[in-house]
Amino acid sequence: MQGSTSNQGMFCSQARELFEKIVSWLDSDSICGLEHSHIDSKLLENGYQLLRRLLQTKIF
Repeated sequence: MQGSTSNQGMFCSQARELFEKIVSWLDSDSICGLEHSHIDSKLLENGYQLLRRLLQTKIF
């Protein structure tokens, strides 16, 4: 059971790190001038990864 708790912590940490990266990217100047569709696509891609990692915290 210890491995399960360890995995949960790892996946939770990875999810939080990815969330912070998404927020930081949205708050940065690097998105200025990008097409809305590009921002949307990138946000969806990273959002799916984030949701997958959050789900893994419940599975493992």
